[in-house]
Amino acid sequence: MFQQFVNRGEELSFLEKMYSENKPKFIVIYGRRRIGKTALMKKFIKNKPHIYFLADNRGNKQNIQEMQHFMGE
Repeated sequence: MFQQFVNRGEELSFLEKMYSENKPKFIVIYGRRRIGKTALMKKFIKNKPHIYFLADNRGNKQNIQEMQHFMGE
């Protein structure tokens, strides 16, 4: 199923503003399922140097451990 990417100008503007400050940031994107979080991030990070980590519902401890492992690579 293809969904058109619409009504995300405000969110993209915010992300671009944070990115343009040229300082390290940790930004959490959250919300209910199937509202376009992943599509928003994929559109934003396209052609930018980035680190993308997708946490899941396994729990905080396991997500943090996996993120630490991921960042160490």
